[in-house]
Amino acid sequence: MKKRSLLILSAGFFFLKTSSAAADQTSPAASTTTIKAWKDAGEFSIVSTNGNSRGTTTAAKNTFNYVHGRAALDLIGGALGSSSGNQVTAEQYNAEEKVTWTLIDNNYVFEHVGWDKNRFAGIRDREDGSGGVGRLLMDLPKDKLTSELGAGYTDEERTDAPHHNFVTGRVYAKYTHVLSATANFSQDAEYLHDFGNPKDYRLNTETALIASLTTHLSLKAAYTWKRTAEPPPGFGKDDTTTTVALVVNY
Repeated sequence: MKKRSLLILSAGFFFLKTSSAAADQTSPAASTTTIKAWKDAGEFSIVSTNGNSRGTTTAAKNTFNYVHGRAALDLIGGALGSSSGNQVTAEQYNAEEKVTWTLIDNNYVFEHVGWDKNRFAGIRDREDGSGGVGRLLMDLPKDKLTSELGAGYTDEERTDAPHHNFVTGRVYAKYTHVLSATANFSQDAEYLHDFGNPKDYRLNTETALIASLTTHLSLKAAYTWKRTAEPPPGFGKDDTTTTVALVVNY
């Protein structure tokens, strides 16, 4: 709880500081040509079945981005719940923040802190932080490829065991492709290695297709695959989720 409080405070301080600086540097005369420094996207989806089988699955995610000069802030929060009849069958929560600082020649440095909870995967509470370097490897009109390399630390509390703490290594890549003026494709892949256990690692991927409906509304279809090489006893290694969500952009 203390770590999460520090995360929220640090993110809030960064936001207020950069917002204040932006306000000080923007004159009324130039306000009409100033590019918006922030954007926000909320994703919402719900699936309900009734009849021979009854079940409800809901998912929500919000992504906030703020850019000021060479610095950028990302804040992400999400939740997913599923029930069959009166029994809960899935429950996930996550929150994260990331700050990047642009260097030269498409290079940048970053720090990232995240928290997630998924008791149906054996995770009661997990907090992890990392830092490292990144580079924009490809920057074409329709194709972009970004990669990151870093290290961090994970504090994990499992449902059937005490804390599991370990140093991690992180490799990340994201590819985006513009399909048309109103549609794009993206592929994310993240590998986290547990240096405390050579056999343990985590792999997180997301494949997504987004199509714009209006200026502020889009439709997103996504498939996520998460693998834990050494999961808590009694739990499987793989978790997959397929979602179709309405995205509200500002």
